[in-house]
Amino acid sequence: MKTTKRKSNTLIKWTMLTLLAVFSAQASAGCWWWQDCKAYKTKYPIVLVHGVAGFDSIFGIDYFYGVRSALQSRGATVYAPNVTAWDDAYARGEQLIDALEDLKAATGKSKFNLMGHSLGGPTVRYAAGIRPDLVASVTTINAVNFGSDFADVARGLVPVGGGLEALVEGALNLLGNVIDSLSGNPAYAQDALNAVTFMTSEGADEFNAVFPDGKPSSRCGEGSSKVNGVRYYSWGGDMAFTNIFDISDAFLTFTGAAISGSNDGLVERCDQHWGDVISTRYNMNHLDAVNHVFGIHHLFETDPLTLYKNQAVRLKSAGL
Repeated sequence: MKTTKRKSNTLIKWTMLTLLAVFSAQASAGCWWWQDCKAYKTKYPIVLVHGVAGFDSIFGIDYFYGVRSALQSRGATVYAPNVTAWDDAYARGEQLIDALEDLKAATGKSKFNLMGHSLGGPTVRYAAGIRPDLVASVTTINAVNFGSDFADVARGLVPVGGGLEALVEGALNLLGNVIDSLSGNPAYAQDALNAVTFMTSEGADEFNAVFPDGKPSSRCGEGSSKVNGVRYYSWGGDMAFTNIFDISDAFLTFTGAAISGSNDGLVERCDQHWGDVISTRYNMNHLDAVNHVFGIHHLFETDPLTLYKNQAVRLKSAGL
């Protein structure tokens, strides 16, 4: 009788330990048994590409704050390669292509779903234009697809070829070197002047003439959703001040005042359009788009992480 009781107690203990282990594993993975744990598992890996003065991760803080872990929690494979903090989309795009080649060799995956924020938008478009064989889809997020009015103003305030230009460029290039160093990545050559000039309306127009795939047919309209085998999407925001507790909002409200029309603090709403436009009416500013600063965003707007999750589901449904 005692032996039977001991066996029963042992069975109960092992059952409880097994259940505890299962629940702990699911909790750490962010997915429970009643959920679809492969909801974000796209056919091709997702590659996140940062904007100007950006990085992959510094001191454990991701540029795309919480995005990678949110997507991985339901099966997505996500990479965030680093490209130079300051340069135009041509140079950054070449660096991205090199990174994609490395990922292809390491993973065996033939294509990738690229998501680019800010200047990362034209950067991923460049990669798709030059190497469509490596790209399944392009998603631009609060991107400078038609330039930035703020870049126009900033470029106009600094005389070309003067001492002030050299001083500002030197300071920004130094910042870029510090960012690359802190993120533990190769010391890329920095060219802040190229970056700012590229993001002007004129610079964007020149780029779009060479890389028009997905370009809207009209102002604030939509473009072709699929060109040369690559799917094109975009989303963005049109509110600079979104949360009183976000330390970046005051700065973005100041910079946004220089832009005509609704904007995210740095880019006018319609300038963010490209390909299949999901929406550019989100109450999000330029940093909310990557879930910064530290996840603080508009209290009554969609969580930025939800947009990335929804896009992963959209890509999966499209067979990408």
